[in-house]
Amino acid sequence: MIDWEIFLKGLSLIASWKILAFMSVGMFLGLIFGVIPGLTGSLCIAVLLPVTFLMDALTALAFLTAVYTGGLTGGGITAILINTPGTPGAVATTFDGYPMTKQGMQNEALGLQVTSSVIGGLAGYVFLLFLINPLVKIALGFGPSEMIFLTVLMLVIIGTLGGRSLSRTLMVGLFGLLLGTIGTSQATGLVRGTMGFEELEDGIPSVALIIGMFAIPEMLNLITRSFIVEADVESRHNFRKFLSGMRTTFHYGRTLIRSALTGISIGVLPGIGSTLGCLLSYAQAKRRARPDQHFGEGEPEGIVAAETANNASEGGAMGILLALGIPGSGSTAILIAAFMLHGMMPGPRLLKENGPLIYGLIAANIVQMFLLIFIAVFVAFYMGRVIFVPTRIIAPTLLSVMAIGAFSLRNLFFDVYLLFFFGVIAWFLRRSEFPIISFMIGVILGNRLDMEMYRYAILFGSDYSVFVRRPISAILLAIILFTLGMNIQRSWKKRHRKREAPEQG
Repeated sequence: MIDWEIFLKGLSLIASWKILAFMSVGMFLGLIFGVIPGLTGSLCIAVLLPVTFLMDALTALAFLTAVYTGGLTGGGITAILINTPGTPGAVATTFDGYPMTKQGMQNEALGLQVTSSVIGGLAGYVFLLFLINPLVKIALGFGPSEMIFLTVLMLVIIGTLGGRSLSRTLMVGLFGLLLGTIGTSQATGLVRGTMGFEELEDGIPSVALIIGMFAIPEMLNLITRSFIVEADVESRHNFRKFLSGMRTTFHYGRTLIRSALTGISIGVLPGIGSTLGCLLSYAQAKRRARPDQHFGEGEPEGIVAAETANNASEGGAMGILLALGIPGSGSTAILIAAFMLHGMMPGPRLLKENGPLIYGLIAANIVQMFLLIFIAVFVAFYMGRVIFVPTRIIAPTLLSVMAIGAFSLRNLFFDVYLLFFFGVIAWFLRRSEFPIISFMIGVILGNRLDMEMYRYAILFGSDYSVFVRRPISAILLAIILFTLGMNIQRSWKKRHRKREAPEQG
């Protein structure tokens, strides 16, 4: 699958201190943007894109992909320390990372996060090197019926595992799907659900949505405390505990492998992105939990599952970009502009026409993972001091930064209002015990599901037999029915046990 002669030529291209220096700088900038809520790696790539005009193509692309890598990893640092995902792909990291911080185990959690990120990133780019052709063929086999069932499957698996009630999780997931269709329909050009607000014609901005749902309620909770961690926690960083967290990561070998495969598989699907990859990986780990494991209360395996899949999706997204010219995520969409800026167009002919450069870029991305260990440790340690800052300082400061981040993406103050609006919705959902995960999946996939329904109607009309005649969609349907059946059976057993308990008493 690899032309080793061309690969060795590409490898010789990156044997330069200049490329290593730019990758280090890009990694650092990506991490900084990743840890600041509202300032994503995608935004950092967009800001730095004009700077690369005077660089040669390989240096520019290695620099920007290093920013991409740093942005994905940096989002998990604030997710652990202050329950605020710096990037959308770090959403699932908050579930167990922040509870570990509240228990005074922030050093161990950061060690888990950095190591899992490196392993996931390495797995993603090794995939890109060896297995890009088979997985791209699988992705090309996904038509409208497959994408519809894939969306439903994600809602069923993640939603049902995230809440106490099947009906509540499905209800809030459908509500999210409804909100996800707000804006201009790609199929008909009609504007829907904007309620007269022109700012919503392009849909709900994901940054304002995600930060509002996860960060605003936590900031409101911070105001009631003097410090993020009120327990007696060491004020100094403990490198031994950090190393202990790094070693603990390797205790979850099966989770590392499973999460890496999940992240790669989701990343290679156009438009799905790292957010859904990490959520699905977390849900799989939670589903296989032992009785003594308590996900959502500071379980280390939860961090490993989320961060491994998050970074592994990077290789999958780059694979679909290089092979088909289709962006697998927001960051890779901006990277297309970087290729075009240097006279290249991602697609099937890219590898044939620029083989040494592309293999050099893949090799550079593998080297980035080793740089990530040292740079991420440095950033994580200094960002870790934030938990000892009084909340009367950090809460208003972070709220201001979030508001600025939401405003900066479109230069619209309307997005700041949306930020706090979704914060109120998140507060209501938490108070009423509705799972936010299911709601988020619905919003993120709502517009895509709507488009796939139109595509299905155009291609197949009212022929519903397509759902079972196409092998992939039939398999997905079987998995959906099996998962629903298992959840219904589990709910029935719980009710049966509750009825038996009073009788035995």
